[in-house]
Amino acid sequence: MKRSSGNRFVLLVSFIMISLLIWTVAPGLANVPQTTKKISVVASILPLGDFCQKIGGRHVDVSVLVPPGASPHAFEPSPSAVAKAAEAKVFVYVGAGLDPWAERLLKAERRPGQVVVEAVAGIPLIKEADEHEPGEAAAGEHEEGEHHHQHEAGNPHVWLDPVIAENICRNIAQALIKVDPAHKDAYQVNLAMYLGKLQTLDKDIKEVVATFSRRDYVTFHPAWAYFSQRYGLRQVGVIEASPGREPSPGQLQRIIAAIKKTGVKAVFSEPQLNSRVAEVIAQEAGVKVLILDPLGGSPPYGSSYLKLMRHNLAVLVQAMQ
Repeated sequence: MKRSSGNRFVLLVSFIMISLLIWTVAPGLANVPQTTKKISVVASILPLGDFCQKIGGRHVDVSVLVPPGASPHAFEPSPSAVAKAAEAKVFVYVGAGLDPWAERLLKAERRPGQVVVEAVAGIPLIKEADEHEPGEAAAGEHEEGEHHHQHEAGNPHVWLDPVIAENICRNIAQALIKVDPAHKDAYQVNLAMYLGKLQTLDKDIKEVVATFSRRDYVTFHPAWAYFSQRYGLRQVGVIEASPGREPSPGQLQRIIAAIKKTGVKAVFSEPQLNSRVAEVIAQEAGVKVLILDPLGGSPPYGSSYLKLMRHNLAVLVQAMQ
């Protein structure tokens, strides 16, 4: 009987202590969020989406509008994509006419409080006339049409220069901090780590390019102007200076003549564009077609910008060494 009473006493004391503990801690628990909602971020193309993910880390939910294999020049967002972009806390796009649908979307659907990052902002853009050698006019350069005027602000492919990419990443970090100051430290740490990787990429590219025995190349469209300017390569021919506008017979002959004169060993095409004309030129000039990818999304690099650029560097080695 005494033993039973002792057990009851122990149970009673335990109950009182647990009750006091709950009473003390419960008010504090009420103020602690059970789940942290991620910041919604929408990017127009994969490289920008990768920058957002690397800087935002576990605090962001990143969506990319242009799917792998598609060209941003011809892309049109679906109603669901428009809605997602409108609701995003941060919206990141290239600008300068690469993704004009993004600019239209912002004008029509932008919500109050949304922070927008334009990748080309603050960057001196290469003008179309600067992308060609004297006398080597681009296909359709003297013709009228919407494609000809699409990039009149300048070449928009700024992200393909890793040094310029650093500036884009800094702007993305500032945007994330503005909408989510509570995680400022995390964004700054992630930014510093990623900038270090971009700087290593820049150093590695310089070292590899220094071994090239030739610097001239012919490309499908002028995506590599900033990369070339950074690393001392020279674009001697462009098959499509404007998206969707095929070169005239005279321009084809000038490109073939430039290939033979400069000793170019390959014509660079892109996986997002039809390579038929590139293959015709390569066959006529007796060179091969290699693929440089400005956007990513395919194996072995997937959505990783760093892996994409190292893959493209390996392709350049095949043509330039």
